[in-house]
Amino acid sequence: LGPGTEKQLSPLSKKKLTRPYFRHGRNEGAPRRRRRQPRPALRPRIGPGVAVQPAACRLFPADLPATNDLEMRNVKAKMATHEMEQDISLQQGGTSRRLSRRLTDPAQSTWASLHTDLLDLIASRVLASDLLDYVRFRAVCLGWRVMTPCPRGRGVVDPCFHPRQWMMFPEGDGLYPGHPALLGYVRFFNLSTGTFVRVRLPCFRNHSVLDCPDGLLLLRDNKSTAIRLLHPFTGDVVLFPPLSSIFPQLAKLGCFISDSDNIQYTRFVRGSVSVNLAGTVTMMLGLGRLDRVAYASTGDRQWTPTSWKMKHLYSALPLGGSLYVVDGGWGLEPSRVLRIDPPEDSNPSSWSVIPPQMVTQCPVELLRSPELVECNSELLLVGYDSEHSKIVLFRVADLLNGVTTIQLTSIGDQALFIGACNMAVNSKFLPSVQGNSIAIVNEIGGGVMGRGTLPLYDLGNSTWLQVFDGNFVDSPMPRPYSLVLHVTTCCHRLFWNSGDILCFKQG
Repeated sequence: LGPGTEKQLSPLSKKKLTRPYFRHGRNEGAPRRRRRQPRPALRPRIGPGVAVQPAACRLFPADLPATNDLEMRNVKAKMATHEMEQDISLQQGGTSRRLSRRLTDPAQSTWASLHTDLLDLIASRVLASDLLDYVRFRAVCLGWRVMTPCPRGRGVVDPCFHPRQWMMFPEGDGLYPGHPALLGYVRFFNLSTGTFVRVRLPCFRNHSVLDCPDGLLLLRDNKSTAIRLLHPFTGDVVLFPPLSSIFPQLAKLGCFISDSDNIQYTRFVRGSVSVNLAGTVTMMLGLGRLDRVAYASTGDRQWTPTSWKMKHLYSALPLGGSLYVVDGGWGLEPSRVLRIDPPEDSNPSSWSVIPPQMVTQCPVELLRSPELVECNSELLLVGYDSEHSKIVLFRVADLLNGVTTIQLTSIGDQALFIGACNMAVNSKFLPSVQGNSIAIVNEIGGGVMGRGTLPLYDLGNSTWLQVFDGNFVDSPMPRPYSLVLHVTTCCHRLFWNSGDILCFKQG
């Protein structure tokens, strides 16, 4: 104690200082210190619904740039958890190398010790269900990420990674892709699960959407008309020659198109994507206004159209790398379902002169105005009956076998949307969408409910319903927009670029 310390001590403290400090070899005069209790390990606060994953998951955002906001918050929480645990370990005398080894060592993880064959089997089945589930599957642990291929870099050249069930969601209110108010983001929704994700795609500043084959975006440059095939979730892009290169080829076939009509004749297309064993991507386009099909592969300098021409390309549907089309007959002539395969690697130059393969015919007395649609992994034909009062539904496989008496009366929870492009959605996860029904977009013909309407046909009781009151051809759509109108707008790719909801005339 220094000088002047006694003035600061109480009388009781002075009395204790008079006692001897050491007695019988023990420090009995000094005040006893309390034994320090070990501090409890701190745990980070994580909100409800956030699952703590190993530290290997901190690389998860690199594999899924298309994840939604909730999942991004989960990933950030996992990264924050790892950083906090590392700080606590360092405070307790640990090392970051020891902590990293404890969290990421595959030998100490029961998940990482899964057999390779079983891991490949699970990964293939998860990938067959949905690409987003596959990315979540790879985010479980570091071992699973190492043993399974990453979608980035293989999004287009590997058909397994094509997001077939995903469709770009039309926002409406003039919010087209690339609108400044969207800040470069575009929303996509899953036709089977109803899941929504938001992706940043700045390419829409100078591109427009033509089609969405297998979930891939078929884009056209607004100036050079160059075609690009974009995977919206991985960012992989495949380049194709400008679409304007097809017009000199058509001129050689006797089909002359003025420069003012070039855009109109190449705006309404249906695409089909195929990949060979060498990794060459081939794109086939069904040109509805020209009643022809054209193709181009990676590395080509121009598009090659077919030398033959159909009577009327009424409907087109990509399936399994091939393009199925309905060649509509005139008058009482039956319509034909044709299959157009991509060119063979050995002789691609003969593709333009080889006629398409006829799959089946559609008798007029059974089916009128037929449309192709894929539902439950089956190719279906949808159209009106002979009296144009009911909707009839056939399997193409039944017509191929000569069975014309079996009509489908139920498609389960599926709902079919028939328009310029046809698709099937699962009503189980999409509210306001009625299952076992068919929605027909009456743009021109009129049908049962009249021109500019959206009638809904119930397959269960064979009745017609009206989805909305009004006429989307001559007047703006009534508000508020239901989810059915957003889904129906996906059948008309033209509205994707305008940001409108199924309306030819805005108020």
